Amino acid sequence: MLSGLIAYWLLFSPPLSDPRLEHAREVVLDYVAHMPNYVADETAKRYQMGLGSSQWRFADKIETEITFSGNGVVRQNIRKDSKPWKKDFKDLPGFKWSGGFGTELRPLFDPACPTTLEYAGKSEVRGKPVLDYQFSSPADGCFAYFTENARTSNPPRSGHAFIDEASGNVMRLEEDAAGFPSMSRFVERTEEVTWAYVTIGDERHLLPVEARFLIEYSSGFQYRIDVEYTNHRHFEASTSITFH
Repeated sequence: MLSGLIAYWLLFSPPLSDPRLEHAREVVLDYVAHMPNYVADETAKRYQMGLGSSQWRFADKIETEITFSGNGVVRQNIRKDSKPWKKDFKDLPGFKWSGGFGTELRPLFDPACPTTLEYAGKSEVRGKPVLDYQFSSPADGCFAYFTENARTSNPPRSGHAFIDEASGNVMRLEEDAAGFPSMSRFVERTEEVTWAYVTIGDERHLLPVEARFLIEYSSGFQYRIDVEYTNHRHFEASTSITFH
């Protein structure tokens, strides 16, 4: 009788809370709510791989001055292969990356979102120990939509969040989007973002320093974009910026 009650409790009782995860949830949501406005130099190297190939081919280098203010991101002073690009970022040929600035964190930790996180063990980020949490989110969750020719889709997400146990901060995020609609050009898109402490003026801030995006099309063609963020500095409110 007792063993039956224990089995019933194990099967139907709610899972025990994870204090490390709850600490991280509190820290990250506060971080997102108070994310500093900043400007950085963004350098992205794009690579291509054709159908039947196993080698990445360098395509071009895109340099921008990127400004993050609130939840908005704008790129200015765009250069393509060291030459000024006088059109908008959206007019660049090939795959245009987005994300990599911390906006991916709220869908991951907001308790109102249908994302589940489970402890997956210990790992390292940039040589420092972290906690690995595996996550998954169903289609049409809180993550950003993809737009293709005026059509939108929001496929399931899965991946890993690597958390510094002491501070509760996310130091690396690996997010995979798969399960696109059958009419989509996309098969899969992965995003990897790494954070580190950078000095702006007399203060240290936890900000993105690296990102990588991988996209596979239904044709078999693939893109890879390796991004670095350097020279982080304060965003001056007097600067004239138009968000698109």
